[in-house]
Amino acid sequence: MDPEDQPHVREFGPPDPQSLPPRSDVVPNENEPVGTVGPAPTADNAGVGAQHVMYPGSDPPLEASAWAGWPVEWATPNTNSVGGRWGADADIVWTCIDLNARITADMPVFMTRQLQRLTPLPWVSNPQPQVYSHWGEFMRQVWWSFQAIGEAFIVCTSRYNDGFPRTFMMMDPAYVSVDLVEGVRRYSIGSEDATEDILHIRYMSWPSDCRGHGPLEIAGERVLAAKTFMRFATELAQNGGVPWAVLKSKYRLGSAQANALKAQWIASARNRMGAPAVIDSEMDLQVLQVPPKDMGLSDLQKFSEARIATLLGVPAYLVSLPSGADAMTYSNVVSLFDYHWRATLRPLSRFITRAISGWVLASGTELELDPTSYIQPGPIERANYYQTMVGMGAMTIEEVRLMERLSKIDQPTTAPDSGEVFSNAGI
Repeated sequence: MDPEDQPHVREFGPPDPQSLPPRSDVVPNENEPVGTVGPAPTADNAGVGAQHVMYPGSDPPLEASAWAGWPVEWATPNTNSVGGRWGADADIVWTCIDLNARITADMPVFMTRQLQRLTPLPWVSNPQPQVYSHWGEFMRQVWWSFQAIGEAFIVCTSRYNDGFPRTFMMMDPAYVSVDLVEGVRRYSIGSEDATEDILHIRYMSWPSDCRGHGPLEIAGERVLAAKTFMRFATELAQNGGVPWAVLKSKYRLGSAQANALKAQWIASARNRMGAPAVIDSEMDLQVLQVPPKDMGLSDLQKFSEARIATLLGVPAYLVSLPSGADAMTYSNVVSLFDYHWRATLRPLSRFITRAISGWVLASGTELELDPTSYIQPGPIERANYYQTMVGMGAMTIEEVRLMERLSKIDQPTTAPDSGEVFSNAGI
């Protein structure tokens, strides 16, 4: 049979170029090359630098946003904020990490060698005065990056004559590139090598992996569930909450009739002053069996948030979540703080301070945090401790007064006429 008699039959293959319409005279790919598609530059494109195939590495794309016609039920990625970039845009994640960071940053810092305290270096008070207001701000940034992202980068900005860092600050991990060259990590900021000036602290590391990994990487489904439950509860409240009962009619009602019936019920409820309601024979009051607490899935939300708090090393009680533990697990608040310190804050803070110590201090010198303000027992327990230490000769009365901040110091006085401050100690 002739193929022309079968219009539904055609030969497979590319179209004939002669049958295509003429193309314009534009020369394809006239733009300059943008560099390698891979994660790092090579010797052939070293001058170009590491760039993405769609955009230069130094010029990332715009943040995600909803387009025209975006459904209101859909959520957009919260990449505009720091927490959104790190997966900490769920309030429970922010609360837990911020709690750990605040407590750790509040602890005084001191230097020791062979258990003896040393005179601290200036950076113990402020590692970069042009950037930070004090050490606590620096420590909070490091902790946030360390626990939320799984790694923290500290870059040296100046050095002493002996080569040790004099000032330093934390770098945004997004600006630091890490490559594994012959088993050794090499670091670059932009296109410049910064290996000698960067300290890389990794939450969890592996010999063949360049980057560090944190607990939020494994908590993705938990965080998503917590945010979903939170958004569901928000939408439930915005839509008027959960009604405790519904009025059912035997007949199909229009919107105007339904609104009129609802208004009549509200007006009648206000006027009957607690008396029983009288319902027409054509209507039926049906009480919902599902309470608002269950309708809002609050138990599932609390369970997901409690698991996230556990993953971030925070006792559920400290973030107002049910712990599920026995009532006698913690005898008092001090024991709860002590558990938090021993299980989470001390090992992680030591991990950070030991890494900094090995980078900025000579061998044998350690940077430590004083947790006394967080786990300090009550005055009766402290008095018994001091009495024992003084009795065995390990402490003196003056040292006890110093520990309790009871030693006399010269207070500054103010001249009543000029308002100038004078120091009795001549400072």
